Amino acid sequence: MRDIDEIIRTLTSAHPELSHEQLKVLNPGADDDGLWFFRHPDCPYEVQLESPRGQCPFLFETDERHAPDTACTVAEAVSMVARGLGLAPPQPN
Repeated sequence: MRDIDEIIRTLTSAHPELSHEQLKVLNPGADDDGLWFFRHPDCPYEVQLESPRGQCPFLFETDERHAPDTACTVAEAVSMVARGLGLAPPQPN
């Protein structure tokens, strides 16, 4: 399982209304599709994670804040996405 799959599973388990979408490219395999968008109906902002292979580290960006940040672990990425959308961070199992 890729890190992005674990990130999505953790976030959607804690916040079922969260939506996520991977960038759709014109030329799969040739174009970089390593960009995932996250939205929540209670938040006006969109956040994104970027990684060429869906593995850590991820570049984190949001509409709210223009300075990118880096998530070096799955836990950091989950926390950054939750915080960027104004959501409570998921509790560890």
